[in-house]
Amino acid sequence: MGTKKTDKEFLWLKVLHLLEDLDEKNITLMASQLKKTTLENIISTIEVLQKRQIAIQQMREVMENRYSEVSETPDLQKIIENNTWLFGAQYSILGAEEDSFTKISKKLRDTVKDIDVVSEQDIEDGTSITGVNRQVDLFMARKVPGFDSKGKLIFKCVVIEIKRPGLSLNKKHLQQLEDYAEIISKHAAFSGEKMRFELILIGRKISKDDYQIQNRIDGLKHNSEVGLVSDGRIKCYVRDWFSIFDEFDLSNDYLLENLNSKLDDISENSTKEIISDLKKKRA
Repeated sequence: MGTKKTDKEFLWLKVLHLLEDLDEKNITLMASQLKKTTLENIISTIEVLQKRQIAIQQMREVMENRYSEVSETPDLQKIIENNTWLFGAQYSILGAEEDSFTKISKKLRDTVKDIDVVSEQDIEDGTSITGVNRQVDLFMARKVPGFDSKGKLIFKCVVIEIKRPGLSLNKKHLQQLEDYAEIISKHAAFSGEKMRFELILIGRKISKDDYQIQNRIDGLKHNSEVGLVSDGRIKCYVRDWFSIFDEFDLSNDYLLENLNSKLDDISENSTKEIISDLKKKRA
């Protein structure tokens, strides 16, 4: 009488079956790759890319169709802290929260005039002031060692402000960003030459009626830094979520196309389910 196969044995049989489908060229290529790295490293790399692809799909669904439902600060804060790679490869690991830097940064941010005031011109089509006021802006500040363009060691100070999804970014928010940069430049604790700042303002979208933000971005396109609106020791950026999603797709286009991952349809998933999954840390 045969013994019952374990789950692990079934998985091995499935893997072996898949390997049998490889042609000689791909078997040779795989053998060559395994001389340079391990199968575990290959698998973990693919898994990270696939998890990030799923996160982008979920964030796009939230920002396209569920943005009026997003109001819970702890949930959104957790999503951002666990997925800083969303803002670009250079932000993949911002490190643990540095308490004193974060507290000072937040205190200075709160001195910017009308920073939390919402007016009719800020409201995204299809939302209301009442609904938007139930939402919140998010703030994250990190200070980590890094290198400047000449390879010299510096402190890289990254401040990310995410405007509530029901708002459209406009010249008022740009002015607030620049006021914040000015306040930082005058603060004694942040005046050291070895401290470089990147202030990133993110919103669901830039207002279709806004001129100044796009004009600033166009004027600094020669720097080849997406969303840059002010250069120097304190750099300022304005980004919208959809350009962030597109940037991920474009920068990983070749790998994603070759992986050809089958993404599940999430349109019927509840917002709570999507948010809960997004809160999970992805490497």
